[in-house]
Amino acid sequence: MKRFRGACALLVSMVWVPQVLAAPSVCTRLAEDMRKASASVWAQADPQSGWIRPVAPPATSPVAEALSREARWRDAVGAMSEQPLDVQQLPGAPLYLLSAYGGTANCQTLVLVEASPGKAARSVPLPVALRDMELCVTQSARLAQVLGQPAFVVGGAPSMDSPDLRYRIATWTGRGWGGRCSLEIKRETAMTAGQRFCRPGSPVCDQAASSAQRLAKAYEASRARRQPLDAVALNEGRRPDAAATAALGRLATGASGDSMLNPIFALFGADERRLDAMLTQFSNADPRAVPLWVQGRWWLAFVGRSGVGWREGDAVLVSLYAPPGREGDAVASYQFIVRPTGLASVVATDE
Repeated sequence: MKRFRGACALLVSMVWVPQVLAAPSVCTRLAEDMRKASASVWAQADPQSGWIRPVAPPATSPVAEALSREARWRDAVGAMSEQPLDVQQLPGAPLYLLSAYGGTANCQTLVLVEASPGKAARSVPLPVALRDMELCVTQSARLAQVLGQPAFVVGGAPSMDSPDLRYRIATWTGRGWGGRCSLEIKRETAMTAGQRFCRPGSPVCDQAASSAQRLAKAYEASRARRQPLDAVALNEGRRPDAAATAALGRLATGASGDSMLNPIFALFGADERRLDAMLTQFSNADPRAVPLWVQGRWWLAFVGRSGVGWREGDAVLVSLYAPPGREGDAVASYQFIVRPTGLASVVATDE
């Protein structure tokens, strides 16, 4: 009998008990879907829009109207007296994201509010900490539908010239905020020759095209590594002569009114009204001057991202000048367009 009881106990202990596995997070599911998408999706300016859909503005309601007018919420986000307040409502929940945008960088200030008819509205904590998130220019916070789930999403591109995207997401369960996760998307890019502008009768414009593109690629690589351009390697071990070195020194110090802060992208009489200013003038983000050896002599090359002021466009520009590099010394200008071409990697992390 004792043996029988022992055998039964052993059998009971060996019975398989099913384990309840946690469902994959919304970021994990997003990553799986994104890896299956075609390269053409990742070449778009807003590739994640098929998965992360901002909520539509709420229908006119007494609650939304009261929130947009109430002084304490306007003060909380620093809205100017006549400035409209952006109001988003989380689908299926009495939660409203109130935002104001300001400054040349279109920076977002926000507050999350719980509000229902007949109840006093109150601010509630954001479900995702905004650490390392600068809600300006390319990054923002919003309420959205992510794979059909209501969610709070914050992120975007880390900079104007980056093809990559980063998001932090918290989903709404119907009773509260559920799983929090992050998504890091890296995209492949390609550089292609765009427009070219030449001084009439200058043969160097054709001769320097390949060197200009090599410089543009080296510039992009140096910015990605946060290192200076290696002019000696760029020129296959050659070092600039005295005239080029002196011109570079004047530009670096701003002597004689020369400056490399806003180099001129010479257009040689092209109609500027037909050109995109974001692609045909230097931004002041990070222009550089380097010596460039072409066809047996030294030239000065200005290289940098296109754009207006600090805003960067989708092109790397190269302008070629004869030393000493004054406006009238320009001989050629080249535009190289940088665009995403596909997905390099996507990483989901649960928090």
